[in-house]
Amino acid sequence: MSSRSCSFSTSTVRYHLNEPDNDSPPFAVPHPEYYLEDGNLVIQVENTLFRVFRSTFTRHSAFFKDLFSLPGPVGTAEGLDDDNPLQFSGISAIDFERLLWVLYPPCYGAHRARTRDEWTSILCLATRWDFNDIRTLAIREIQSLDMSPVDKIILAQEFDIGGRWLLGAYTALCERAEPLSVCEGARLGLETAMRVAQLRERLHSSCRKSSRMGGYHTLTRSAAMRHDSIAANMTVMVKPPRTERSQWGIEKSFLRSGDIAPPTRESTQKLGTKKGAAAIPGPARLIAETFGIDSTR
Repeated sequence: MSSRSCSFSTSTVRYHLNEPDNDSPPFAVPHPEYYLEDGNLVIQVENTLFRVFRSTFTRHSAFFKDLFSLPGPVGTAEGLDDDNPLQFSGISAIDFERLLWVLYPPCYGAHRARTRDEWTSILCLATRWDFNDIRTLAIREIQSLDMSPVDKIILAQEFDIGGRWLLGAYTALCERAEPLSVCEGARLGLETAMRVAQLRERLHSSCRKSSRMGGYHTLTRSAAMRHDSIAANMTVMVKPPRTERSQWGIEKSFLRSGDIAPPTRESTQKLGTKKGAAAIPGPARLIAETFGIDSTR
């Protein structure tokens, strides 16, 4: 059972998604949208009452399924009415409301959440309460948003997100021209910032060494020039007399076509296909190994 809190945290910088509202009324009031008349489970978050369907939570959440399978008052009395609601502390009413956006969408196929903060609220509670399908949805939506590499890495560290999305963030930091700023280093934490700095130096040193040696592209162009020079000096094959070509044209062309079969495009792709980390370019593969990122996810 996860015990994550709904906030980002770094070594020196911490900011909350939504703090509990200290200006809320002293008594609990029903939520204007998510107090369903035929609901059978009352949940209180801060001073807001939500009336929902118990089956929705037990079907999608391992946490709630285990919670309501326990004997005693939790499974029988708490949550039955407004006077005895199931209460959760440490989260805000707006975060819980955003989770309900997904569980009870006003329009199927469309999501009310749009911003990074909204989807992070949903991801936070989905991770905390083991809504695995909703967690997957929130991660997919977050990955489609425009974010800085540092923000991506902080989110990935907070909610255990890996794969090529995280690898791309680290690669962008390691390959960009500008070094990490003091603020970025503070947000990432000392260990992560040091690893990024070491990788940047290693990659840039390798690039400078390659430039002094001519580099891959320079060597390739040199080899091509030598190949063209040799080909230009080769003796041109003398064609046979017209009479011989007329007699043996079909036969010789047929025989010659069977000497060496030219490689097909399909066979070349099959020989060059690699799976997993071996298919990643050199710098990205080094970054994935350094930070332990599974690039196949």
